[in-house]
Amino acid sequence: MPVDCNKDYIVSDVLESGLTTVFCGRAPSPESARRKAYYAHFSNMFWKILAETGLTDRLLEPEEYHLLSRYGIGLTDINKTEFGSDHELSGSGDNPRSLHEKIQTYQPYILAFNGKNNFRLYSHEVHQTAKSAAVAFGRQESLRIGATEVCVLPNTSARARGYWDSDIWHAVAKRHAKIQSKAQ
Repeated sequence: MPVDCNKDYIVSDVLESGLTTVFCGRAPSPESARRKAYYAHFSNMFWKILAETGLTDRLLEPEEYHLLSRYGIGLTDINKTEFGSDHELSGSGDNPRSLHEKIQTYQPYILAFNGKNNFRLYSHEVHQTAKSAAVAFGRQESLRIGATEVCVLPNTSARARGYWDSDIWHAVAKRHAKIQSKAQ
């Protein structure tokens, strides 16, 4: 079953074996929590960039997030029990080790963090890197989780628009398509 309906999760994971790319955010926004759907705020560019890059064949509505496994895509968050912007979260729901275990279990080809801060939080907790360590967008060449490549993407939130670069998303989409074509 591709959707993990853990009753404690605000929005269920989309995780299963055989996925090509899993996108990971920090926590749902208030709008996502209200609608029980990933990246549901109208200003978030997540669904638009998936369609623009060809990761999906059309612009999906946030409530259709469960369809992403058909495209070889999964979704999860570091914090499954709180919602809000980073500065609004207590952090009590942050669980980078659970994310690590999920990725070890399902072994997608790519784990793509939606934003540098999400990656830093994971990396600090699981790999003991400095909280303020410099992070470049793109593939993290020195880090793998089993066979899974790790990638950091510009955050799709409107609050991070100053760092937006769709080229990195297009590069991940190209890698995703290449992996999927080999698997067929």
